[in-house]
Amino acid sequence: MLALAGAGARAGDTDDLTTLPLEQLMSMEVYSASKFMQKSSRAPSSVTVITRTEIRQFGWRTLADVARSVRGMVVSYDRNYSYLGQRGILRPGDFNTRFLLQVDGNRMNDAVYDQAPVGAEFPLDLDLVERIEFVPGPGSSIYGSNAFIGVINVITRKPGAVAGTRGSLEVGQDGARKAAASVGWGSPQGSEYLIAASAWRSDGRDLYFPEFDTPAQNHGVASGLDDERGQRFFARATYGAASLSLIHANRVKGIPTASYGQSFNDPRAATTDRQTYVNAAWSSDAGAVEQLKARLFWGQYDSFGDYVALDEARTLSHDGSNARWWGIEASVVSTRLAGHTVLAGIDLQRDYRLHQYSFDVAPFYSYLDDRHGGRRAGLYLQDQLALGEAVLLNLGLRYDRNSGSDGVWSPRAALIWNPSEATTIKAIYGRAFRSPNSYEKFYAFPGADGQTGNPGLREERVRSTELALVREFGENARVSVSAFRTALADLIAPVEQREPASVRFENIGRLGARGVEIEYERATPGGLSLRTSYSAIRVSDALGQPVNAPARLAKFNGSAPLGAGGWRAALEAQYVGARHGVSGTAGPYVVVNANLMSARLLRNLELSLGVTNLFDRAYADPASIEHRQSVIAQDGRRLVARLAYAF
Repeated sequence: MLALAGAGARAGDTDDLTTLPLEQLMSMEVYSASKFMQKSSRAPSSVTVITRTEIRQFGWRTLADVARSVRGMVVSYDRNYSYLGQRGILRPGDFNTRFLLQVDGNRMNDAVYDQAPVGAEFPLDLDLVERIEFVPGPGSSIYGSNAFIGVINVITRKPGAVAGTRGSLEVGQDGARKAAASVGWGSPQGSEYLIAASAWRSDGRDLYFPEFDTPAQNHGVASGLDDERGQRFFARATYGAASLSLIHANRVKGIPTASYGQSFNDPRAATTDRQTYVNAAWSSDAGAVEQLKARLFWGQYDSFGDYVALDEARTLSHDGSNARWWGIEASVVSTRLAGHTVLAGIDLQRDYRLHQYSFDVAPFYSYLDDRHGGRRAGLYLQDQLALGEAVLLNLGLRYDRNSGSDGVWSPRAALIWNPSEATTIKAIYGRAFRSPNSYEKFYAFPGADGQTGNPGLREERVRSTELALVREFGENARVSVSAFRTALADLIAPVEQREPASVRFENIGRLGARGVEIEYERATPGGLSLRTSYSAIRVSDALGQPVNAPARLAKFNGSAPLGAGGWRAALEAQYVGARHGVSGTAGPYVVVNANLMSARLLRNLELSLGVTNLFDRAYADPASIEHRQSVIAQDGRRLVARLAYAF
């Protein structure tokens, strides 16, 4: 198998980050923890940064792939969407509503479900990513709703860094293939432009589900229903302090699991996600005493599914939503007061279309035609003050008022102490909230096993404390240890109703999690890179409902050069403990992935060979309430090869 992929290895486009000592990598500046650039050691959070170099070396293709390597994070996949959990917080049926996902600071969570797209539905190719910042813990003090247990900010490459023309193809197992192209250029006036597009398709594998093993249901085999296809488009223009970007993506995924009580093994079952985001931003000189930033954004999200009923006629139903929104954000960062870095800002979002619908196609019959609008408004203030040379105090507070909800205050405080040049200690406290979304409040489908709305839902709330220690050993190694405690209140979750038989979202009570994370990182002058972590988590749920979160996580990521010729090998291993679903338990497993990459096969040519689930281990993720299965089996060994060329 050979492939062409758009990473583009041209002369001068080298992996400079692989040659830096760990000390320089650890002092890399981050943005997402405080909404201004600062060293990661001074940020009020235990930020994890994944660079473009790591993405290429390990051959990651989706944001979910990247998240699997991050300490404390777990990913669940139901053969349609990928779902993220962190530090013990992931329940069956979660729609990624408790993470705020951004691209270059622009919100990616849609306006109907508040879902963060992280699998193949993520609308951006990872080849265009410069780095990804994972910020654990409550972030509502500067970001508002959905920054509940974490913030993920994807920073794209600048157009000047992707200059030239690049074309690509990719081929792998299960009928996987991809084509991509990009072109970047600049003008004599100083403006820079980047345009990139890609299209992919995968036939998927035939999947066996014992819950449907009858002659009338093809003996439980879903034939050709795990297929997926999509297109992505990205454009960005910069001129001085101004930038304009456009992201558009379309993805269609077959549904092999017969979720939501469908007829099994019907090829018409599929979901479609179509996303468009426009972001215009401006910022003043970063070195000024006051740095001003402003942006105007617009977004649309169309999501719909074709579902096949269990009736004799196998009636086809069309169920989905479309959303449109726009908003503005303005902020100022001031260093005018000695020892203070003050951030103040405002952001407003108007959801001018929140439409949910459900109907039978033929004969036409409408079950739902719900139309609403909404608003989000927030004011935030943060002060990072120096209490001497070795101590920083970060204080933040935000007030939000969203449609249908009372006003919410979200505070955060972090004390950062450097007792020595090689040691950092952080004590962090924060509170955050998540407003109920339009789907949870207004989606209603009549009949047995349907769903009823609940306009009276209240906000979820979370309170978190963390104590973190970072100790560096010379230029090449460091150890990080974090102990945390998280308490959720008024948790929103789907609850089965008896009269009438249906599902309804309710504020069901409290959930708590506490644990410890340990991470070791090392880099050598010879090019060896190592990152390994272990997490022990205990979840307490007074309601006794299932928790799709493991008590133990262990992760290993290592890469090293292979002699002459620029070849580099990367290996990652992940241990995930047992997890409990609605009707069953997914046992613990270990998965090993490997990737082999040449820095420059020829002058402008790069080859990579990847294997996921190297030892072909059988494992599964817990299923949520809409599935008949208790667990969803995951993929065995898969091979892919990539050959990249830059013109």
